[in-house]
Order: sequence, then structure tokens, then C-alpha cells
Amino acid sequence: MKMLLHELHPSVVHAPLALLPTAAVADLIAVTSGDRAWAKVGRRLWIAGSLSGLFAGLAGLAASQEVKLDEPRARDMVFLHGLGNGFIMAGAVGVTLWRLRRPPSPGQVVLGLLANTAALYTATLGGKMVYELGVGINPMPVDAVSGTSKGPALLSKEAPRALVSDALQGVRWLFGRAKRLFAGTQPLEPGAQGFGPGYEGPSVGLEALSPKAPVPGPEVPRA
Repeated sequence: MKMLLHELHPSVVHAPLALLPTAAVADLIAVTSGDRAWAKVGRRLWIAGSLSGLFAGLAGLAASQEVKLDEPRARDMVFLHGLGNGFIMAGAVGVTLWRLRRPPSPGQVVLGLLANTAALYTATLGGKMVYELGVGINPMPVDAVSGTSKGPALLSKEAPRALVSDALQGVRWLFGRAKRLFAGTQPLEPGAQGFGPGYEGPSVGLEALSPKAPVPGPEVPRA
């Protein structure tokens, strides 16, 4: 089975989710202990985490244009996921640039820990989109409101161009949706935050992901 382009994002997003918190913890140890070795480790982890996060963000922007988002709640949940991660990555890049020439400081450590705490929420939204709303799941029925639009295979010739063009389209969509939100012309759909009024939990039943079981017929008496 070929890996599709939109599946690149969930494949690479684990790198920044692991590297960035580890970088923040390394800086915390460096600040509290004064150990320069931990400061060096933290700086390298911030660089690796930011670079992997930027790539995961690029893949995520492209994926937002390659999945089916006919349900308004799921569409706005994807928007919140992307917007939140955009702010988090801006903070991570800022910390990385700071750490390139400076040792860790208490304020910078607090900022890094807060950014990683916020990432727990956006990561939770990512899980809810897939496991509860069916966003990006390939075997969804054709008439389902979520699923995938069957983008190009990851290793195909079309994939690099599609990655860039869909990511740019994803940026335009993200900024356009944010503009309408902050202007008050299009508020968030109820439940898009993943909790509260309007969030009913999973909307994808197991029957949508597996073949229908045969309907049992009348029992035939044994001879």
C-alpha cells in the first residue's frame, strides 16, 4: 500500500514533539545546575526541534488541503490545530535564535516550557481530528464528511510540487480563516476546540472503517 502525501505530517510530527520538550528540560537543568554541557545539549536540541517542527508544519499545511473537511466542526478544528502550532513554532524559532548566541536564562526556560505545554493541547486536537472525526483516514466511505481526497503518493514525481503548492494554499486558507475569525464575520463552530458545548465526541463509528458484517438469515433447522 502506497503512502500518500498527506500522511507525511503524522509521520514526521513526532520529532519536534520529542525534541522541543527535551530541549526545554535540558535548558532547565543547565539553569538550575550551571552545567555548561547541558546548555550545549539544549542549544543543539532547540536547533533540531525547530528544524523538524518547521518541516512538520510544512507537511501539515499541505495535508490540510488534501483531506476532506466537509464537516464545519472538523474544518475549524484543523484551523485551530494549525494556528496554535504556528504560534508555538514562532516561539520555538525565537528561542532557538536566542540560544544560538546566548546561554539559557530563567525567562527563556519558562517561555520554552509554556510553549511545550501549549503543544499538548494542539497535539490533542490532532488526535481528535483523526481518531474521533476521521480526518485523513483513507478507508472512509466516499460520501463521508471526513477522510481524504486521495492526494499523490509520497514517493511519486508529483509529490514535491504538490507539497509546496498545497502548503502555500494551506497558508492562504489559514490566514483567510483567521482574518474572518478575528473580524467577527465567521466565529468558530461549536465544539471546534475539542471540548465544551457542541462537542459530542466521536462522530465516526466502527462501521465506517470496516466492512459491513453480513446480515444473518433465518436459522436453517438441522437434519
